Amino acid sequence: MKTLFFLLGIVAVTFSATAQTVSRPSKTTARTPVEEGPGVLGVYEGRFPCREIAADWKVAVGPECEKVKWRLTLFQDPKTRRPTRYLLLGSLNKDRRREGTWAVVHGVPENPHAIVFQLDADQPDVSVYLCRGDENVLFVLDQKHRFRIGDDYLSFTLNRVVN
Repeated sequence: MKTLFFLLGIVAVTFSATAQTVSRPSKTTARTPVEEGPGVLGVYEGRFPCREIAADWKVAVGPECEKVKWRLTLFQDPKTRRPTRYLLLGSLNKDRRREGTWAVVHGVPENPHAIVFQLDADQPDVSVYLCRGDENVLFVLDQKHRFRIGDDYLSFTLNRVVN
């Protein structure tokens, strides 16, 4: 009986480790096509609570602002692969686009070597920080580079999408 529980434990740990390390891009559900090519690092979509992002960007929102839906496109120089600009659709104003520069910085409290993307790197007082989980997942951080906690309805993640 002990052997059976031991084997079940090994299977559970193996399955858990495998499930956590594999992520794949999903098909977009938006009507607009996903940008592709060597000048695009990736396109990511996600939904998360509104108030925290509004506070980071110093934007006043009403009580009806429950969630934010984003499509983030990160552009890079096709030759050097260095960050160039980003395009954010569906931010706090659905009728406006947000564009700016982005940079790669490093570190979260749990891991000083973690790769972090900083949107609006030239404006640190309104920057958004995204920790790269892997090539398909970005986690939205707070202003002190800490992970934000979602709930069973909304999370602070952006997932890579493809056409």
